[in-house]
Amino acid sequence: MMNQLFSLLTLLLISFSAHAQQEPFLNNETYTFDQTVETYKDLAQAFPENSKYLEFGQSDFGKPIPLFLMSASGELDTSSIQRKNVVLINNAIHPGEPCGVDACVFLAKQWLEKNQIPKNVIIAIIPLYNVGGAHNRGCCSRANQNGPAEYGFRGNAKNLDLNRDFIKADSRNTHSFYEIFKWLNPAVFVDTHTSNGADYQHTMTLITSQLDKMNPVLAHYTKNNLNPYLFKKMEKDNYPMVPYVHTLKKTPDDGIFDYLETPRYSTGYTNLFNCVSYVSEAHMLKSYQDRVMSTYKFIVHLTQFLSKNEEEIFQIRKEANLYLSQQTELALNWELDTTRFDTIQFKGYTATYKTSEVTGNNRLFYDRNQPWEKHIRYYNRYKVTDKVDIPKYYIIPQAWRDIMHLIAAQPHTSIYKLKADVEMDIEGYYINDYKTRQTPYEGHYLHYQVDVEKVTKRVGYVKGDFVIPTQSLAKRFIVETLEPHAPDSYFAWNYFDAILQQKEWFSAYVFEDEAAEMLKSDATLNAALEAKKKSDSTFAKSDFAQLYYLYKKSDHYERSANFYPVTRLTNEIDMTLLTPATF
Repeated sequence: MMNQLFSLLTLLLISFSAHAQQEPFLNNETYTFDQTVETYKDLAQAFPENSKYLEFGQSDFGKPIPLFLMSASGELDTSSIQRKNVVLINNAIHPGEPCGVDACVFLAKQWLEKNQIPKNVIIAIIPLYNVGGAHNRGCCSRANQNGPAEYGFRGNAKNLDLNRDFIKADSRNTHSFYEIFKWLNPAVFVDTHTSNGADYQHTMTLITSQLDKMNPVLAHYTKNNLNPYLFKKMEKDNYPMVPYVHTLKKTPDDGIFDYLETPRYSTGYTNLFNCVSYVSEAHMLKSYQDRVMSTYKFIVHLTQFLSKNEEEIFQIRKEANLYLSQQTELALNWELDTTRFDTIQFKGYTATYKTSEVTGNNRLFYDRNQPWEKHIRYYNRYKVTDKVDIPKYYIIPQAWRDIMHLIAAQPHTSIYKLKADVEMDIEGYYINDYKTRQTPYEGHYLHYQVDVEKVTKRVGYVKGDFVIPTQSLAKRFIVETLEPHAPDSYFAWNYFDAILQQKEWFSAYVFEDEAAEMLKSDATLNAALEAKKKSDSTFAKSDFAQLYYLYKKSDHYERSANFYPVTRLTNEIDMTLLTPATF
């Protein structure tokens, strides 16, 4: 009996090895875009009862975004997707980091050919998201990476980093992703990557969407249930996993800290909709085979967890949605709390310095002949620096309809239009100050450190202006894109730059006389001007600065300058004034 069992196991191992030898990652190679698509099409044709190949929208390159679905039950229609937990795996947003491409092809073949798809879960795979970058193949653009022999390029067909595009949405790829995400409503999202940075022994590191900015219900479950399971399983598979190695100083010895992925990033975006989100980061210096296999193992364990805990995850998401519906304020900005940290077991290499053969100066060097294992600090807490009360509605004049298409593309959004002209008491913002990048960043001159002044005023709106209720599961997306001082707001991404340019000015030689009369008739204004001159020597020496100061106090100054056009309505609105908007 033992001999028969041994022979059976031997045959299975031989069969597995023969199948695996077909995979390019074992030869330090990765699939091309066309090879990937053809492989998934072949699998869908060979296993129609358990899989489906689809195409969504377009990419900037001109080819559609592929999507592959698998289910043990074979139920892959819209109604089935709404009843099941979906895990969405996004590969090759950076095609030079193709671990997930090969891992998912290998996984799909294994599960379909051996009838091993985990039950109670739908697996959705975007085989190669950055279509343009995948076609721009070469050997050498990833200077610090150990294989594969050829791979794609980080920039897409418009030279955009697609993992910075999930709010500004400059690419067709992003609009196609919106369609996929809205349809699937995944419980869990994974973006597969290859790391940069320090050298260490671990093959796989993991970015969990930052827990302090996650929905507290999901954060508690992720921290105490899901993550411990994943880390334990990866350890058992000899791929001990640690959080992504984002070093506090130069080397891991001094501690690592959580990455704060705001909504411009894939996981920052998906997490706005109560989707538990991960970035898998296989280490760049490990062999390509190990990087693919560690990514494969991570996806297997994640999917098996969803399979085993189907009802519990459904309930947790339901509770998270209820919590969101009851929230009356939301955090907008965070900063790392360096006073609090955990300790984690870490396997590193001794970091030393030696003389550079290039510069003659000291250079960092990780000595792989001196491995170490010890506890290091893991700074994983962020504190809120800015929060906002959630209004009942946002009102957007129709002149700014470009952003309405972006909002309408999101899950759970409702948008209305005014049926007639109306005046309303609203809250609004003046943009007091902001900083702007001095060089282009992903096609934009991004604003940051935005300072606003809240005001209340009565404003007239006209028929066709847009009204957006916040009471929906899109609440976080709506607030974090429409509040101008949020880090990835539409204001930050330059959608409202026209308001920042003053349109009317004055001729100094004419305004001088009126300014003099203003000072004669207003002692308080005169005192304020004199005080400013005493406190600011530059101001005191500038005739124009002093006249402009007074001009802004006069009736001539345009009240629309720097007034943010998206306003807040804190009271209920008469719904008979509204009609649903279509896009």
